Amino acid sequence: MALEITYAEVKFKDTLLPVEAKAPPEKSTPQREPCKPKLWVPWLVSALLLLLCVALIITLIVILHKGHGLPETFPEWRCALGTPGSKEQFWTCCPMGWKPFRANCYYLSSDSMSWDESEKNCTGMGSHLVVINTQAEQDFLLSWTKTIFSSRRSYFIGLSAQEVEAQWCWVDQTPYNKTATFWKPGEPSSPKTEQCTSFQVHSRTQARQNWNDVPCSTSLNRICEAAAAFI
Repeated sequence: MALEITYAEVKFKDTLLPVEAKAPPEKSTPQREPCKPKLWVPWLVSALLLLLCVALIITLIVILHKGHGLPETFPEWRCALGTPGSKEQFWTCCPMGWKPFRANCYYLSSDSMSWDESEKNCTGMGSHLVVINTQAEQDFLLSWTKTIFSSRRSYFIGLSAQEVEAQWCWVDQTPYNKTATFWKPGEPSSPKTEQCTSFQVHSRTQARQNWNDVPCSTSLNRICEAAAAFI
């Protein structure tokens, strides 16, 4: 039996070929001109810096004149950045002619007078005769006084004895601590007749123990002390 071959007529519909999409024409981006600094900006920055400087100066003047220990009669001050022994940064200020140490300012006189007159002189400058509280302060004063004068010299300090009890007292009411004193060997020898204390300096000796009791009427130089000003 012969195989019959069947033919089927197949018609294909016309298919549309995809049309390639055309991108929209690129719009030309106008180039921006470089920004020009405004003329008033530098003037504004300069004015702000000037105002800041003026504010700092005014602050310094106000602080120095508000009872930080020294009166406003001093025309010139000297300030140094930093406080020895402190990690915080301050400007420590003392009058010209005074020497800073830690939080205080110190003055050495070139003239001499009695103990009472010496204390009045220091008080008139807004200070008092020096009160020595620590070994570091004693060493500082000893080293400083040796560089000022080459010969032997004695200074009144703010330690005196009461007439009746012969009890030693500091001018600022700091408690007297016998273990924190620097008397010469054998001193004080006569606290009932020699009721004031001198700080004796000799360029050839390095002895830390240099306090001596003397009559208060003795005419000596003096060391004044006042609190420094800080900003």
